[in-house]
Parts: sequence; C-alpha cells; structure tokens
Amino acid sequence: PIIISLGAEYYRSFGTQNSPGPKLFCLSGDVNKPGLYEVPFGVTLRFVIENLAGGLRDNVPFQAALIGGAAGAFASEDQLDTKLTFEDLRIAGLPLGSGVITVFNRDRDLSSIALKLASFFAEESCGKCFPCQIGTQRQLEIIKRISMGLPDSQDRKRLLDLIATMTDTSLCGLGQTAGSAIKSLIQKWPQLFSIHPLSSVELGE
Repeated sequence: PIIISLGAEYYRSFGTQNSPGPKLFCLSGDVNKPGLYEVPFGVTLRFVIENLAGGLRDNVPFQAALIGGAAGAFASEDQLDTKLTFEDLRIAGLPLGSGVITVFNRDRDLSSIALKLASFFAEESCGKCFPCQIGTQRQLEIIKRISMGLPDSQDRKRLLDLIATMTDTSLCGLGQTAGSAIKSLIQKWPQLFSIHPLSSVELGE
C-alpha cells in the first residue's frame, strides 16, 4: 500500500538499504501484549519484545524466542539486540520467515518444546520421500528418549547427523526445515538434551 499510494522511494525511506520498507511481525508467547506489529526493517528483536509487546509477562526473565515458526530457529538472550533484517538475521543464523516470533520465559521447559516440534513434523510429513518420512520419526524417537531422561551417549551426534541428512536430501521445504529449530536448541542449549526429563503425563502416555 505504501508503494502504491506514496511511491517506491518513500517506501525505501524505511528500513535498511538491503531490507527496505516495513515488515509485519506476529508476536505470541510469554509477552504482555501479543499481536501483529508493523515496524521498519532494522529495529532489534529486543525493541519489538520490550517496547511494542510490553516485555515479558509477570516479569519472568527472557529465555528464548523461536523466530520463523516451527521451521525456524531459536534466538538466545545474547541475540536480543540482533536487527530484524534479512542480512543481520542471516549472519546470526536466524530465519526471517513469515515474521512469526514466539517468546519463551525462563519458566518454560525447552525440552518439552523440542518434543512438541518433533511430534509436529513427524505427524505432518507426507511420507513421499524417505529422508523426511523416516527422519522425522527417528528425530521424534531420539528426542522422546532424551526427554524421558534416557539419553544415549551418541544421541546428540545422531540428531545433528539426522538433521543434516533431512536438510540436504528431503524433497520439499517441510523435510528440509524439520530439524532447524531443534538444531538451534542443540547448539545453544546443549544441556537440555541430557537433563530435565519429562513426566509420562507430559509425554501423553
């Protein structure tokens, strides 16, 4: 609408040279004011969470933000000042995606979030290609075992190898991104994959 009504140059006056214009971000999770926010490219993740979404609910400190939805990646606390642009997020190893940001405070068990992500992709795989069909099932099995407090010493390596295979050889975007969020958890919170067992109730058993 800005381009049509006011012209391309005015549109480009927002944002950065390589990420011009405004962008819609949909915030949910442990924030005071979840919602859809339109901001110029270049504002920081911290600005969107603290200034627009009103900060964390009940003043529980920030733990992580999942950027780009289930097929995205987790940002840690030291990435809160990352600028929301194509170029800065790429450098940080984070996807822009559709602009979905889910915020988790320190009361959230990220192990249970990993299990939910793995369950989602195992269910959503259409089964056309083996890397995704089998890979998402093995990913779920490994994460379920880890979440129960029964990790194998090679499980972390198996997960990373499995995710690399799905990313490189799956036929469509679902399989190619089925492990991206979990990979970011492994890299930034490796301790989660050997502690914090879930109860049988949480596992739906």
